[in-house]
Amino acid sequence: MKTMVRSWNVGRKDRVRAAVVSDAHAIARVHVESWKTTYAGIFPEALLNDLSIEKREQFWAEELGKPRGGSVTFVALDDSGEIVGFVSGGPERTGELGCDGELYAIYLLERAQRRSLGTLLAKRLARELISRGSESMAVWVLAENPFRNFYEALGGKLIREQTIERWGQEFIEVAYGWNDLAAFE
Repeated sequence: MKTMVRSWNVGRKDRVRAAVVSDAHAIARVHVESWKTTYAGIFPEALLNDLSIEKREQFWAEELGKPRGGSVTFVALDDSGEIVGFVSGGPERTGELGCDGELYAIYLLERAQRRSLGTLLAKRLARELISRGSESMAVWVLAENPFRNFYEALGGKLIREQTIERWGQEFIEVAYGWNDLAAFE
């Protein structure tokens, strides 16, 4: 079965497309760099300094080569064709949020933020989840995440809160949900 790769344009040459295995290094770079800028002052500095593009690249190469549990990843490219962001999602993993789809991760390089690329990535994921039979979607986000309002601006409603432990510290994590993915159109 042949897979079609479509691009959705935003602005002049900015676009979103399905990720492929050869994107693993670029996605890993976005993942690590965006963690360092987004979570500075939230996660321990030593942890952020210890993040490795090489380790993340291995994870992404495996994930893109053989997606687990029906997950899918899309990348956002800037006008020069460089990957500056990504979104990953698939079936909701806990069965406790009342949603059948989940946005697992969405990250953009700092220089690519506030250019509608995050919205474009979220919309593309929503369309993909709809095509796979999902009607709703959830996302977990740290309560301290400075970009938490992004999910609210997309119409996400707060549906759950929990305390998680990472690196010997406790953090509050909140879940946002969308009951109708068609609202993303």
